[in-house]
Amino acid sequence: MVDHVWMVARVAMPDEGGVQTYVREVAHAYAAQGRRVTLFAKSSAGPRRERADGVELIDVGAAAMWIVYWRLFRAMWGAWRAGDRPDLIHACTWRAGLPALFFARPMIVTVHGREVGRPRGIAFALLRLTLGRAQRIVAVSDVTRALLLDRLPGLDARTVTAWNGVVMPPVRAATPFTLGQGRARLLSVCRLVARKNIVAVVRALAERDETLPLSIVGRGVDGVRIRGAIAHAGLEASVTMAGYVSAQALADHYAAADIFVHPQMALEDGAEVEGFGLSVADAMAQGIVCIVGRDGGPAELVRDGVTGFVVDGGSVDAIRGAIDLLARDPALCARVGERARAFAQAQFSWDRHCRLALGEAAAVAAPAFARAA
Repeated sequence: MVDHVWMVARVAMPDEGGVQTYVREVAHAYAAQGRRVTLFAKSSAGPRRERADGVELIDVGAAAMWIVYWRLFRAMWGAWRAGDRPDLIHACTWRAGLPALFFARPMIVTVHGREVGRPRGIAFALLRLTLGRAQRIVAVSDVTRALLLDRLPGLDARTVTAWNGVVMPPVRAATPFTLGQGRARLLSVCRLVARKNIVAVVRALAERDETLPLSIVGRGVDGVRIRGAIAHAGLEASVTMAGYVSAQALADHYAAADIFVHPQMALEDGAEVEGFGLSVADAMAQGIVCIVGRDGGPAELVRDGVTGFVVDGGSVDAIRGAIDLLARDPALCARVGERARAFAQAQFSWDRHCRLALGEAAAVAAPAFARAA
């Protein structure tokens, strides 16, 4: 029985990002299961030590990479020497597992996607060392699992797929579009990097006869290129770059949206890939119809034409065609969105993710979901 879990993470809230969300939700899920959780992490809000919602956070603060590793090890060693020893260590990424290698406890390591496809040289040797030490490796999608096993096939027997979860929101009210009273509103929520392919969404909208409003929530290095595409297309009046927003503002964006666009692509010969797509899972949970790319984890979550639409992210015409189909059929948007929400409720569970990570597979059989259109 696992009563006490040490979690280790190189990132944590309030800093933004998918792994940060993963760390928070997994810690809360373990605590909700009645386990004692100590989370060793770094964030821009540290150094700090606090306890909330059944999770003790030991935040070593932001610093250079190897200093963070040293601080994480020192914090863990201090707890170990004080007798606060866990039943199991859960490293939220393989790099976070490096300081945990020195402690004689079973270890779980989560892999998310690109961080297993890109390492070369010394980084790859450290990846192999950390995952070789793990008793169980949790891949957040079959895409991520395949990417890992392509590089390290000997880890097959220890690697399981466990989709991430969502926190199910209340049912959204109908939008003006679904009530037949206006144009469809589009939404993208993501870190603005090239693989998210938001530039292609802007170009797809530029090629339509009728403009549609698009809100882009998030920030990142691809923001400059996206702004350039908006200016080049003359879409400043209809496309809004909202940047990083509060939880309430994000909820307002979801409430107003009719179509969620995330036509991600795999880059660098597949090494730079979207492993899961938490924002897509969140949009599905909201009951919003999603358009996703065929590369990476999001295409694993969406059944084309049933719970969303899967397109070739490399084709602006394909993205525009999916937008056109949905923009002229509010009933289709509502119908597919309802099925997406039902799928999310049945399949995206943080509790199930954690139980699969611990090997409690018998207790977490996924509910059946009607696959018929």
